[in-house]
Parts: sequence; C-alpha cells; structure tokens
Amino acid sequence: MVFTRGKVYKNHLNLQKKNKGFSQPTEDCTCGCEARNLNLIQEFQPYEKSILDLQEIINLLAEINPFPVVIICLESTQILFKNKLVENPVFDQIIPDFLANSDLWHQLTSNLQNGDLISNWAIEIKKSNKESFTAKISGKLVNYENKLAALLVFTDVNTVMGTTEEKPESGNLTFETGDIWLSSSPAPLHLMERALAATSNGIVLTDANQPHNPIIYVNQGFETMTGYSAHEVIGQNCRFLQGNETDQPGLEVLRSALQKQKECHVIVKNFRKDGTPFWNELYIAPVFDAYGQLTNFIGVQNDITQHLQALETLREQEEQYRRIVETAREGIWLLNGDNETTFVNQQMAAMLGYTVEEMIGATLFSFMDAEELETAQEQLSRRRQGIHEKHDFKFRCKDGSDLWAIISCAPLLDDEGNYVGALGMVTNINGRKQAEAALQESKARLDGILNSLEVVIWSIAADTFDTLYLNPAVVQVYGRAVCEFHDNPNLWCEVIHPEDQQWVSQTIQPLLLTGSQEIEYRILRPDGEVRWLSNRSHVIYDNVGKPIRIEGIATDITERKNMEERLVHHAFYDDLTGLPNRVLFMDKLTQAITQIKEYPDELFAVLILDLDRFKVVNDSLSHLVGDQLLVSFAQRLQSCLRPEDTFARLGGDEFTILLSHIKSIDDATRIAEKIHQVLKSPFNLSGYEVFTTASIGIALGTNEYVQAADLLRDADTALYSAKEQGKAWHIVFDQTMYDRAVALLQLETDLRWAIARQELRVVYQPIVSVATGKITGFEALVRWQHPERGLISPAEFIPVAEETGLIIQIGQFVLRESCQQLKRWHSDFPQFQYLSINVNLSGKQFSQPCLVEEIEQLLQEFELDASSIKLEITESAIMASPEQAATILQQLKTLGIKLCIDDFGTGYSSLAYLHCFPIDVLKIDRSFTKRIDRDGEQLAIVRAIVTLARNLGMSVVAEGVETVNQLVQLRLLECDQAQGYLFSTALSDDKISLLLASKLGS
Repeated sequence: MVFTRGKVYKNHLNLQKKNKGFSQPTEDCTCGCEARNLNLIQEFQPYEKSILDLQEIINLLAEINPFPVVIICLESTQILFKNKLVENPVFDQIIPDFLANSDLWHQLTSNLQNGDLISNWAIEIKKSNKESFTAKISGKLVNYENKLAALLVFTDVNTVMGTTEEKPESGNLTFETGDIWLSSSPAPLHLMERALAATSNGIVLTDANQPHNPIIYVNQGFETMTGYSAHEVIGQNCRFLQGNETDQPGLEVLRSALQKQKECHVIVKNFRKDGTPFWNELYIAPVFDAYGQLTNFIGVQNDITQHLQALETLREQEEQYRRIVETAREGIWLLNGDNETTFVNQQMAAMLGYTVEEMIGATLFSFMDAEELETAQEQLSRRRQGIHEKHDFKFRCKDGSDLWAIISCAPLLDDEGNYVGALGMVTNINGRKQAEAALQESKARLDGILNSLEVVIWSIAADTFDTLYLNPAVVQVYGRAVCEFHDNPNLWCEVIHPEDQQWVSQTIQPLLLTGSQEIEYRILRPDGEVRWLSNRSHVIYDNVGKPIRIEGIATDITERKNMEERLVHHAFYDDLTGLPNRVLFMDKLTQAITQIKEYPDELFAVLILDLDRFKVVNDSLSHLVGDQLLVSFAQRLQSCLRPEDTFARLGGDEFTILLSHIKSIDDATRIAEKIHQVLKSPFNLSGYEVFTTASIGIALGTNEYVQAADLLRDADTALYSAKEQGKAWHIVFDQTMYDRAVALLQLETDLRWAIARQELRVVYQPIVSVATGKITGFEALVRWQHPERGLISPAEFIPVAEETGLIIQIGQFVLRESCQQLKRWHSDFPQFQYLSINVNLSGKQFSQPCLVEEIEQLLQEFELDASSIKLEITESAIMASPEQAATILQQLKTLGIKLCIDDFGTGYSSLAYLHCFPIDVLKIDRSFTKRIDRDGEQLAIVRAIVTLARNLGMSVVAEGVETVNQLVQLRLLECDQAQGYLFSTALSDDKISLLLASKLGS
C-alpha cells in the first residue's frame, strides 16, 4: 500500500506535540485497573481533534495510487484485483506482456516468497504499438481472498512530473490524474509511505471485507512498538496482541465500534512479542470507498506505558508521604507568613490536647504562656532571616499543662527568597525535663549510692574524653586508681585488650549518633590479668543537640563469660567423644549450603555412618565397653579425614562427616572405602578384642539444597539402603530413594487412616472341585478402596502393612469379616452348609501368642464348625521357626481348623519338616499353574506336588487357573480343587450371595 499525500505529516506532528505535555501527572490516579482505561481516555481528550482527521487519511488510501495496480495469484497467475488504469487501452497489454516473461515472473515471485520487498525494479515492456518503454515495478507479498498473491505497482520511468501544458506525446506511457501529470518519480509515490514509516506511532491497516479483519499493512512504528515484523502479522487479526487479557473494558468498546463501523478511542493492555506488557492508546477509524462501502479499518497506536507508570509512581509517593506525616511520632507544624497555622498532623494536635480543626487558622502565640512570647518572637525573627534552628520550647496545652518539646525549625521561602512561613518538627521531651529535675533533686543521694556500687560508674567529655566522674569501684575492676584516669584521658583506650582496641574505637561514632550503646570487650589489668567488661554508654546532648558528655556503667562479667564458654562447648560438642555434636554439625552444614549458593563449583558431601551390630557389643560386653568402642572409633576415623572436614557424633552409634571442597562424588566414595579399610583391624577394649564395621550413606551437596535437614535426610536414606544391602556397605543417595521413602511413608499414613475409616473391604474368590465344577468354598481376600487413588493392589500395601505391623490389625479384620460372612451364608443358604472359607495368616499374625484364643472366640461367637475355617500360611512363615510353628499348628488342629500351606513351592520349605506339620491342604502357586498347558517342566512340578500331597494324605488346590486347557491338565493330574479367573474373580459378599442363589435353581 503506497501513501502519497502529506496530510499524515500534519496529524502526526500535531499528535506528537500534544503528547509532550502528557507526562504531567494528575491528582486522581488512584483508580483500579478496571477503571484505568476510562480515566486515561479522559486525560487524552485534548488529542481528539487531531484524530478526527483520520477519516481523511483513510479516504486518501483509496485514491492515492495514480499508477496501474494489480494483484496476481502466485499459484495460478490469476488476476485477483486491478484498478481502472490497468483497463486503459494505453496500458491494457502491460500485464499480459509482463506475465509472458516467465523468467522475470519467476524471479519476482521467488524474491517475494523469500520475504523480500520489490522496490523500483526497472524492466522493459512492449506497448500496444510494439514500441518498448522502461518501467518500474514495486511489489509486496499479500494474503488476498485467502490466496498468496503479489501486489504490484507499475510506474513509467521515462517521463517526469509536469502540468497539462507539458503533456508528453501520445506514444509515451503516462496517465492523467486531475490536472496534474504524475510520472514515475519516487518522491510523490512514496511520500506518505516514508512519512508513516518515520512516525513513532504504530499504524495498522486491516481488510474489513475479509473474515476477522486481517492485517494488510503495518508501519515501522508498529514493528518497533510490538517487536513483531510485518511478515509475522500480515494476515492475522490484531487480537493476538491481547494475549490472555481478552476481557478488558476497552476491548468491548473496540468490538462495538468495529461492528458499528464507527471511530473509537480506547486504551488497552497489549503484549509485545517477548511477552512484556504495554498500555496501548488506540485510535480506530473505518475507511469507505467512493461509493460509501466499507473497505478497511485504520488504527493508530501510541505506547503510553511510561506515562501510566509515572502517574502510578506519583500516586504511590503521595500516599507514602501522607502516611509518613500522619504516622510520624513527631509533631509537624506549618505556619504562614502571619504566623497562622496552616497545617498540623494528628500527633502535634494530640500533644497539645486539641483537634486538628481547632488548631488550623490559630496563631502560634495562642499555644504559649506570656513568658514564652518574647522568646518566640526572637525565634521567628531568626526564621525571617532564613536561619534554621533546633531548640527547647515550652508550650501551653489545652488543659493548661506545660508541654516541653524540642523544635527543629526551618524557614519557608518563595522563588524570590521572601519569607512565606515556617516548618517545625516538634518532639515531646516532657519526660526528659522531668527526669532532669528529678536528677537534680536526687544528686546528693545518688552520689552516695554510686560510691557504694561494685560496678564502675563513669562520665567523660564527649569531645576530649576527659574524665568528669568516676566512682571508686574502678580500683577493684581495673586495678587502677581514680586519679590515673583523671590525669590521662587516653587511659580508657590503653587498658583495652590489644585485640579489641580497634573495633571498640569504631563504636564511638555510632554511639554519638544513636545516643546509647552496650558492648562487651576485654581489658588488661596492670598485673596482666584479662577481664571481661560489659559497658553500657549513654550520650548527653546540649540544647542544640551537640554531644557534651558520655556516661556509662562498666560491669565485670569475667565469671559469666567463663561460664558461657563452658556452656557453649557443652552445647556444641559431644561429652563422650569430644567431637562436634548435631547442633554444631548442622550449623557447619548450613554454612556449606550457603557457600555453595555463591560458588556452585565448590562441591561438598555428607556421610552418615552407623556401626554394624553395635547393640551386640553393648548387650554382651556392657555399655562401658560400648562407650570405649565409640571413642576408639572416633579416634581411628580422624586419620581418614582432612583438617577442613567436620566429623561429628549425631547420637548413639551414629556419626556424620562433612567433606568440604571435593571435586566429585568419587572423593566421598574413596573416603568411605578408606573407612571400611581402617575398620578391618580389631579394637582392644578392656581386654576384649572387638571387630566392627560401618554402614555408610552418602549425599552430595549441591546448590539445589536449601535446608541442612534435607541433605542429612537424604544421607540417612542412603544409609538405610546400605543397611538393606548388608554389613560394611556404602551407598550414594539418588532421588529414587527419596521418592520411594516418601511414597512408602504416605502409603503407611493412608493405610492407618484406611483401617480407622473402614476403607478396607473383604472379597471372596470361589474354590471349585476340579472333578465336578461345584463350589466348595471361598478364599477371603482384602481390598483397599482409596478415596482418591481408587483400588490399590494388595501387592502394594500388604508389604507396607507387614513392615509396620499393621498386618496384624488387617488380618484380624479379615478373619472376623470372613467368619461373620460365612455364618450369614450358612443361614441364608442351608443347602450350602458344606461351604468353607480360606483366610490368609501373615507371618507376624501367625507368631502372635493369642492367635489360637482369638480364633476359638470367633468360632464360638459366630457358632461355626471349626472345619469350615481353613487358615492359609506361607512356607516362609512356618520355616522361620519350625519348632514354634509346629506347636501353634497343632493347637489350631486341635480346634478342628483346617490348615493350608499357601504358595507351595515358592518358599524355602524343607520336605523333611513337611510331614511333621498337621497340614491338610497344599496350594499350588499360580506361577506353576499358568504354564502347565504349554511347559513340560511346570507340568512335572505340579504332578510332583499332587503326588507328594496324596502320599502325605493332603488335598491340593491349584491357584490362578485361567484357561480350559489348564483345567483339563489339572483334571488329568487328579488335582482336588482349583480357583482362578476361569471360574470367577474375587467378588463382593452380595455378588457371592447372588451366585449361590442362582445355584439353587440349577
């Protein structure tokens, strides 16, 4: 699109000139974000007049092309648009001749598709009279009617601009626009385009006749403002600038204006290409052609972000100043040239007992006694001379009482230096005045008290340090006579310990500024004894705030310091080994974490060590020998470490090491291997030769750690993993260890709540006769319906229950539920009195001393035949303690309970023991059953188990039967019973009831 008229220059310059005053802040800039657009539009009303000329600019866009213009589809070379000049007989062969030159057309389209602009290409074109002429082509790639096309403008370079009297001969390729003959001179053709390119405002032109008003032109100002290049935005709707901020009030106004084809002026929040937001003052106007049809919308953008920020900053500053004035503890008093009160803050009014309204307009003299009037007149006279002062003054309060205050006064002058008033900062010093009076009254009494004290009371001049007062206690504390300090003002510094002299001298200036101070330092007595002093100092000022005296109390705190030193050592070091304790180690570790934040390349590592089988030494050789082992262990490990490493005892037999400045984790593992090596030699303790090893967990310190406790936790997690591997092992922490520990902890917590909230359910899987297919009983299985995670597999939570001991509660719950449900089925279905139920017993539940009594009580409570209960116990639980297991099994057998060995063949059972146990049923594990129809070895194992059971007088149940072929093989092997998905999955009690009911009718 080419712009050739100069009106844009006028409007643009007007807008820029008026924008120069826009940075002047207004008082009302406290509105919220939602109302901000309205306020800003009100502030921009002075620019509306210049924006009203935009329609003129848009009308020019429709008529400013005085040359042949054509839009050609790149793919089909179809002419999609042409202006009337192309149809002129003089030019009607321009386009066909141009398209006939395939090389030229190919070169032009190639450049356009590469993102290049075609500007003033000179080409030779034949006219209709076969004569040739040189023309210029300017072109740009556009999206027209949803087609990729080239917009081309042809100009004649052989002619020049002139009047109608200078018209060239008819053979020349020129054309008339009004009474002016335009040639190919680039100045008028690109005048407006250069103007718009030069403006800092963003200019956007959209096509109103295409869906979503796609952009067809943006100027350089738009690209600079938004960060988007023209080729990135051509064809898009401007709404991409809004990001996610699509519900702004200004956008509703903008959408309404576009729909009604009207001008609008809004302020919206936009986002640049890099994502940074900016506030955009946007003017939109419709463009109509000569027939009144809407063709385009033109938009002018102005970035006003800095102005808004300036307004907001000013508002915040004004609010901050207001808060400071209103909350100041000092009174603030403002007088005009006639000494009338024009402002006081609430604190000032409260000091005098008035309200702010009562004081406004009253003269300064209204708040003082007659005796103070003369002093006030003198002080005001100095104000008129431009003198700043600070002095004490006595005011009269509303209730007639006196208010002593320190006034800091400053004159207020106009631009010519004339006095126009005064500003005073007033501080209440009634308390100080009262204290001074009381001090004078009690001076004699205090002198006697001070002379009897054991602490040193002193007073020195603030400028020369000459001693003004010193009580006799100085002899006992300093070991020097009072006169020595009077004779030598420097003695106060000379008696300070040389190591403390510099920093004590540096506290004098802060003391003079703050007025009080308390420090602790050492002194040297004449006999060389070092003593600690606590010195509390206070500065006395004169009426103008100048320090005149420094007074203080020096207390001998030597005994307290010695006690603190002993307490610190006890607090940070282990009494037994002398090593740093947990507190000191955590402090060192925190320092290491802080340092690695500043120097990421400085790695460190934490090792946690735990003595293997230390409890055996304690229990067998006494705690005294155990303590000796800990001390010897600590001494021996010192040889493995560097001086900069920290070796600490956390407690018991647990130690930790902080390895500083390592290059990689390999340095830490080498230390661990060295520790294993030095522990191979025995310890000689009280005549005993003791061998010990250590398990070590290692965690590498990186800048990802924030808390020392997190790093220690990870090292401890690695230690736990090392102990699981066996003795004398070390493992480096990785994230999977932590994730697993956290997951197990969460699962344990959820499982405890599951038991309390009764989230556990018992389901029942039918056990059928292999020969007849009839149901003979059920196996009770526990399920966990988690409220958030859904159904959790027993394989996931049963191991956690085993480890935490929760399996005992779960087992008791399943056993009770199973007995109760079996009783209900026997009552509801008398025909199925033969049904039995199998309940699994865990190893921990099996070892409970009261197990037999609990089962006997359940049988009595639910009036069940003991033979209808079958308890399933794993081989591992039985073989953990065969003798004890035989006793418990025999007791259960005496009750009449049927006993089953679950998952037979997967544990470590001994066939020599098997015939000694009163076992009734062997259950073949599903790992054997699932392959008996295709694996000869598995089939042989199952055959052997069936044969073994038959010879021992036991029945056999095959688990995990899923196919007919497996059932056929089991039938051929004369297996007694089976269970698995071939028959049924584990079902809830109500579904089992429906199943039994259906069997009655069959």
